[in-house]
Amino acid sequence: MDKEEIYSGDLTEVPEKFREGIKEALSDWADSLGRRGLNELIYSFFSWYNEKGMYCERCDSWGDGEKCSECGGKLKERFVYSRNKRLDLILTCVGMISRIEVSE
Repeated sequence: MDKEEIYSGDLTEVPEKFREGIKEALSDWADSLGRRGLNELIYSFFSWYNEKGMYCERCDSWGDGEKCSECGGKLKERFVYSRNKRLDLILTCVGMISRIEVSE
């Protein structure tokens, strides 16, 4: 994995409220962290990606418990943020990442 590029992009698939913090930390720490520290940093930054909540498909709203407070429909657990193939690939390969290069 040392020479194989896993991701090249500007993190537009990451919600904007998380994007700048990820870019800044990766720029600051990518060269100085050991492999394990780097992998843990990446996992921690993408913890939001696996956040789940209770969602009503009937009225398109989020809630708590088993029934929707808006329409009374049954709530189902689902990811808060949309799945993205590029982020899935990063998280699948994060254990194999040995170096990050950040460029503008």
